[in-house]
Amino acid sequence: MRSREAGSAPPGADRPHGLRRWWLDLSLRGKGLIVVAVPLIALMALTSANLGLQRNENTERTVSLNARAQVAAASQVLADTVNAETGVRGYAATRDPLFLAPYTLALARVAADRVTLRKTSGTEGLGRQQRAADATTGVVLSQLAQLRSAASRGISVEDLIPLMENEKKTMDRLRIQAASLANAPAALVAIEHTKLDTLQTRTELLDIAGLVLALLAGLAGVALFASGIARRIGLNAENARRLGEGLPLEPIPAAGDEIGRLAESHLRAEALLARRTSDLTTARDAAMQATQAKNSFLSSTSHELRTPLNSILGFAQLLQLSELSGEDSDGVDRILGAGRHLLALINELIDIARIESGDLGLSLEPVLVRPVIEECCQLMAPIAAERSIQIISDDVPPALAAFADRHRLAQVLVNLISNAVKYNHRNGGITISCQEEGTGQISIMVTDTGPGLAPDDLERIFIPFERLGAEQTEIEGTGIGLPLAKALTEAMKGQLTVSSVLGQGAAFTVSLTRAPDLIHIPAPSPAPASPAAGPNAPAGAGLTVLYIEDNPANVEVIARFLRSRPNTTLASATSGRAGLQCAVRDVPDVILLDLNLPDLQGDQVLNELKADPATAAIPVVVLSADASRGVIHRLLARGAFAYLTKPIELAELGELLDSFAWLQDQRARPAIPIVPA
Repeated sequence: MRSREAGSAPPGADRPHGLRRWWLDLSLRGKGLIVVAVPLIALMALTSANLGLQRNENTERTVSLNARAQVAAASQVLADTVNAETGVRGYAATRDPLFLAPYTLALARVAADRVTLRKTSGTEGLGRQQRAADATTGVVLSQLAQLRSAASRGISVEDLIPLMENEKKTMDRLRIQAASLANAPAALVAIEHTKLDTLQTRTELLDIAGLVLALLAGLAGVALFASGIARRIGLNAENARRLGEGLPLEPIPAAGDEIGRLAESHLRAEALLARRTSDLTTARDAAMQATQAKNSFLSSTSHELRTPLNSILGFAQLLQLSELSGEDSDGVDRILGAGRHLLALINELIDIARIESGDLGLSLEPVLVRPVIEECCQLMAPIAAERSIQIISDDVPPALAAFADRHRLAQVLVNLISNAVKYNHRNGGITISCQEEGTGQISIMVTDTGPGLAPDDLERIFIPFERLGAEQTEIEGTGIGLPLAKALTEAMKGQLTVSSVLGQGAAFTVSLTRAPDLIHIPAPSPAPASPAAGPNAPAGAGLTVLYIEDNPANVEVIARFLRSRPNTTLASATSGRAGLQCAVRDVPDVILLDLNLPDLQGDQVLNELKADPATAAIPVVVLSADASRGVIHRLLARGAFAYLTKPIELAELGELLDSFAWLQDQRARPAIPIVPA
C-alpha cells in the first residue's frame, strides 16, 4: 500500500459542526427512526384531523337529518289533525257517517305521529314547543270528539256552532305551533347544510395538505438517507475497495454513528496494513538476502564438495585406465562407484535446496516419453540385475509426448525405479507403463512387487530424509529421492501420487500435461571418418592444450590423462593473468578454463580471450565445480565452446579432445587432386 504523505489529512479529519454534526453522530437507529417517524407522525396527525372532521360532519349531518325528521313529524301531526277536523265538521253538517272515515283514519295515525314528533324534538330550544303542540293536539282531538258526540246525539247545527268556534281557535293555535316547530328545524337544516359545506371544504384542504406534507416528509427522508447514509456507505465501500487494492483512502467526514466507526476501522486497517506491508517488505528483503546467501552457499558448497571429488574420481579413472590386477581393478571400481554415488547425493541435496529457493531452472517442451523410459530402464537394468529383479516396460506409443524437461523427467523416473529396486523383494519385478488420462494428461506408472506401504506412510514418504525406519536395515539411501522426484514433477506442472496395498507392492504415478504427438527420428549413426573415442585414439597433427587451473591435483589428473594421448601437449597456468599471457604467446588449439581463479574470475578470462583477436577463435572448454544452470547458460552464451562439470568424466573429455584433434588432422592433410575421368 502506498503510504499517505506526511501532513495530509486522513479520512474523517474534516469535522462539521452544529446540526450536521448532531446528525452525523446520531446512530443509524436514530436516523432510521427520524426518517421513518417524521412522515409517520405527520400522517397520523393528518389522519386524526381528518377523522375529527369526519366525526363533526357526521354529527352535523345527524342534526340536519333529525331536524328534517322533526319538520316532517310536525307536518304529519298537523295533517292528521286537519283530516280529523274535516271529517268531524262534515259529519256535524250532514250527519252522514261516511264523513267520519277520515276522522277514524286520522285517529289511528295521529298517535304514532305524536310519538315520532316527541322522538325528533331533541333539538335544543324545541322541546317546550313540541310539548305545547302536543298538548294543543290533544285538546283539538278532545274537542273534535265532543263535537262528534254532540252531532251524533242529534244536536242542531246552530247549537254546535260554539263548539265549532272553540275547536277552530284551538286548531288555529295548533297551526301556529306546528309552523313554529317546522320553521326552527328548517333554519337549523340550512345552518347545518352550511356547516357541512364548510367541513367538506376543510376536509379537502386537509387531504391536500396531508399529501403535500407527506410528499415533503418523504423527500426529506430520502434526502437525509441519500446524503447522510447511502452516500457515506458508498464512500466506505469505495474505501474498502481501495484498501483491498492497496490505494490511499478517500477522505470521509468523521461521525459517531456506525458508518463513522466503519470509516475509522478502515483507517485502522489502513494503518495496520501499512505496518504489515512494511514488515512484509522487511521480511521479503531479509528473505531475499537469505536466498542470495543460500544460493551463494549452495554454489560455494557445490564447488567445495566437487573439487575434492574431482581429484578422487579423476585419479580413480586414471587407475581404471591402467593395467591392474583383478583385485585392484575391483577396488578402483568400488572407489568410482562410491564417488559417483556421493556425487549423486550432492546433486540431489543441491536440487532440493534450489527447488525450495525457487532457483531451479527448467526448460518445459514437448518430450517423447518412450525414449526416456527406455533410457532409464537401460540405465537401471544392471542395478536391478544384482538382485535378480526384472524391469518390464509396457509398449508405449512412439509418438506419445508430454510437456516436461527431458533431463529432469529422466531424473524423476530414475529415482522411482531406484526406489522400486531398493525396496523390492529379490527375484521381484518392476513394471513401467504409460497411458493417456483423458485428453490433456498422460500418466507414467512405476509399479513394484515389494512389501508395499501402510496407509499412514503414503504421505510420509515424500518428507525429506524420512525413511520409515529403513535406516535400521541394510537398504541404502538418504530419504531425499522421492521428495526430489515429487518436487521436480510439480515444478514441471505435474503431479506425483502413490497407491499401495500392504504386502502387494506400491505404484507411483507421474501425471504430466499431454503434448501433441511427435515423430521420433532416430539419432544418425556415427560417420565412418569420425575419430575413435578414448585416450589412445590416433591423431595426426599435434594438439596443444592450455589448462588454466590453480588446483595442482586437478592439473595432475589432466596431465596424466593426456600423457597417454599421442601428439597432445599440455601447458598449464595457475592464475588468470598467467593464462591470458600463455594464450597470447603460444596460441594453443584448446583452452581448458577453471572459473575460480586467485586473481581473475573465469568469466573475466573468457571475456578477454574472446575480445582479443589473437585468441578469439580458440575453443574454450570450461571445467568447473559450479553446476548452476544459470552459470552454464551464461558462459555458453558468452562464447564458451563447452561446459564440463567437475568431477570430470575423463572419457567425455577425451571424446571432446578427439573431435578437436580430428579437426586439426583434417586441416593438416594436403588436398587430394581431382583427376578427371
